[in-house]
Amino acid sequence: RGQERTLARFCCFDAPAMIKSCAVLAVAILAGTMPKNMRPPEGVESWLMFDGVCNLCDGFVNFVADHDSDRLVKFGAQQKHMELLKRAGAPTDLSTLVLIQGDRHYVYSDAALRTMAVLDWPWRGLAAFALVPSPVRDACYKFVARYRYLVFGKTESCRVPTGDFRRRFIDYRPEEEEADPISST
Repeated sequence: RGQERTLARFCCFDAPAMIKSCAVLAVAILAGTMPKNMRPPEGVESWLMFDGVCNLCDGFVNFVADHDSDRLVKFGAQQKHMELLKRAGAPTDLSTLVLIQGDRHYVYSDAALRTMAVLDWPWRGLAAFALVPSPVRDACYKFVARYRYLVFGKTESCRVPTGDFRRRFIDYRPEEEEADPISST
């Protein structure tokens, strides 16, 4: 009789709880390994091209700069770098962030998630959203992009970075800074 009870307890486990635990474990593992797979190879720079008059895009650039302690991402306003975007084969209609890594470029949610993959923890873990099918992710991205000016507003012109932050931009020239005696670094 004792063996029957032990066998019954072993066979009667809580299946929903077991499935939930396995799902949580799988997500945790993927959140830890997924960003590594989305990072560029060693020595390849990440250039994040953004709509320079969009307040939402500007906020994302500030967020990336604040959480990229290794300074792996450089920035450029799309309005100033249309020729670069054309050479990369990327869109030039300001409808998306564009992430250029070496000879590849990424747009829509792929650009945002690959950017997240190079940030510090815990933000890097958000790259695990790449597991969501790209048509779903991109539909959400395009919806937000369509209404970003209405919700977040826009400025009249691209912001001019100052101080240490301007060193993060792809068009930064150190010789210009040295020639400026009132530069705040």
